Amino acid sequence: MYWLKNNMIYKTIADSYRLLTPAFRRRSILIIFSTFTIGLLDFFGLAAILPVIYMASNISVVYTNKYLNYFFILFNFSSPQHFLLFTVWTVFILFIFKNVIAVFLSYLQTIYSFDLANNLSERKFSLFYKTDFSTLKDINSSASANEIDLIPLDFTSGIMLPLLSMFSEVIVLLLIIVSIAFIDIKLLLLLSVLMVPVSVFFYRLIRKRSSVLGNQKLEVRSIKYKYLYQNIHGYTDAVLSNKVKYFLKKFFAKQKDLYNIYAKLSVIEIAPARFFETAAVAGIVIIFSYSIFLDRTNSYLIGFLTIFATAAYRMLPSLNRIFVALVRLKSTLYVFDTLNGLPFDSSFLKSILSKDEAEVLPTRFDKNIAFKNISFSYKGMNSKALNDVSFEIKKGEIVGFIGTSGSGKTTLFNILLRLLQETNGEFLIDGRLLQPSEVDGWRQLIGYVRQDYYLLDTSLAENIAFGIDKELIDEKKVWDSIEKASLASFIKSLPEGIHSIVGEKGGKLSGGQKQRIAIARALYHNSEIILFDEATSALDNETENEIIETINNLFAERKTMLMIAHRYTTLKKCDRIFEMKDGKIISVHKYDELIRQRIQV
Repeated sequence: MYWLKNNMIYKTIADSYRLLTPAFRRRSILIIFSTFTIGLLDFFGLAAILPVIYMASNISVVYTNKYLNYFFILFNFSSPQHFLLFTVWTVFILFIFKNVIAVFLSYLQTIYSFDLANNLSERKFSLFYKTDFSTLKDINSSASANEIDLIPLDFTSGIMLPLLSMFSEVIVLLLIIVSIAFIDIKLLLLLSVLMVPVSVFFYRLIRKRSSVLGNQKLEVRSIKYKYLYQNIHGYTDAVLSNKVKYFLKKFFAKQKDLYNIYAKLSVIEIAPARFFETAAVAGIVIIFSYSIFLDRTNSYLIGFLTIFATAAYRMLPSLNRIFVALVRLKSTLYVFDTLNGLPFDSSFLKSILSKDEAEVLPTRFDKNIAFKNISFSYKGMNSKALNDVSFEIKKGEIVGFIGTSGSGKTTLFNILLRLLQETNGEFLIDGRLLQPSEVDGWRQLIGYVRQDYYLLDTSLAENIAFGIDKELIDEKKVWDSIEKASLASFIKSLPEGIHSIVGEKGGKLSGGQKQRIAIARALYHNSEIILFDEATSALDNETENEIIETINNLFAERKTMLMIAHRYTTLKKCDRIFEMKDGKIISVHKYDELIRQRIQV
């Protein structure tokens, strides 16, 4: 029992079974049955050739073999040659039928495997979206992409499909072995003497090497993609600092290492077929040598040799596929380190995908937003990011937040956005606690404009109407938002207007234009509350003044606005300015008072 639990095949099947949801476990019964069916079809296809071989080597068996003679008489053939021709065509038609069914069943297996990959990807994505926002900064984007996209595919192509292939080929092999034992035990002994040593040799050869190469593949591939992301996203900095060569060398060095690993795995998969073929040819040489040495080149020997060649011809692909499956299994075991323990439940993601946005009703916001004794601590940090913070903002009020880096301003915004959940205290809307079921509706009220604003590599219109299908965008509403965001003159100067492509991360736009698009997006979606998080900090003075003017124009809309700024001039229109330090609000200012105070200091 100990040996069984530590056997690679058993452990792989057990780990794979634990990953399957109940629905996929039920589907797996059908897939196992289809695999068994393919094995049987392949065996009977081989068996159907034997009568042809017998008759072709000695046509008189039509009269001496009771089974062949029965069909010869039943269909009233005029001659053994006509019966042989009929048999050949019948076998050919059966082979067509067999292969059509086998292809269809293989298609079902492949669909099953990739449905499973999609299911695993959904479950990984569901975990990702359930991840606490405070820990997202510790997650490597290339590693997350690998776990969500590539690892599930590795599991299907490197675990499930090889297991199914191995199961099918083992069935065929066992049936062939049993049949050969009935036909001629000497033939089975000869095949065993030739094939078993080769099989044992290769299993010992690949047992550890494939696993080592698989782990190396995972490690090198992850590093390679990390360097790829660095090359793409760090293009400007690499060019300006003359470090393109440095980053390219790192990427191509890992790519070369990865391709070398793929090459080694490919050789391990290819080599067994060549050695099995050599062993089969050696068997034919032995039979010929034996017959010539004893001067026994009779019809029995020719029949024996033909059956040997036919059996070897069918056994070789089976043996090779089994070893290819073993190589892939051993080299893909690393997937269980990522997938083991993966929850069955992906309902969180499914609820997102099935949600009708029209059904999400905006939360009522008529009077005020209040933080009441709110505290928050990040995991692994001794000090509090927010410490007993209390304040109230009335609807239509414009407030600012100032303070040094790390004083808690952005954390405060993230709690207001419900990206973070306060450790202590209460977050109130119109004097009542915001319930979890109301979070989506609450977020619909908010437009968030930040320094590193995310833009899609699509048109201006699609960026402003973010998350709405192109054909459903209200262009009149887009233009209205553009006018209010002071973007009209710029967009009218473009040949394709609102249909102009902005480039990845808005690469074709200036910093000020990106910020205006962010403001236009908030206006398009009728945001009642707009948050500005260091929105102008990366801009030059002139552009910042233009953006501030744009923001000032929003006062006519009487939007509720909260602004984090490092330049006091940005806060000129604020009703109040909260100053933060060490997670606390230490004072509240009017703009004029703040300026006088800072000038005196």
